[in-house]
Amino acid sequence: MERAHQLRAGTSALNWMFSIVHSTWLNDLKQRDQRSQLQAEWSDTLSETVADPGSASEAGALAQQIIAAVERLPEAQRVVLLLVSVEGFGYQEAADALQIPVGTVMSRLSRARRTIGALFDDDCKTAR
Repeated sequence: MERAHQLRAGTSALNWMFSIVHSTWLNDLKQRDQRSQLQAEWSDTLSETVADPGSASEAGALAQQIIAAVERLPEAQRVVLLLVSVEGFGYQEAADALQIPVGTVMSRLSRARRTIGALFDDDCKTAR
């Protein structure tokens, strides 16, 4: 609310707030990933106390890949994916928040999931 003065006339307050929440969420994910990497480095120095020292760095790498895949999505698909999959909005709630038809939400979500699935499918095939 400290930046309410930045809300422009004609801009939906809900969309403006969602942009702030979205940016905050992405920043939080990046900070968690950085903390996880630092923890993994610290754990590597004490490997005798860690059952599988590689698992933390693998989880951090996977989280980074997921974030990168979501960031590559077109904005419309990314917003719908985050609302439904991360924030737990129902299709109708997401449609109402974005002021679009529920069918559009379903379509964008489907395309976003297919795109991310294809990215990870390609990664798995090249890793073999």
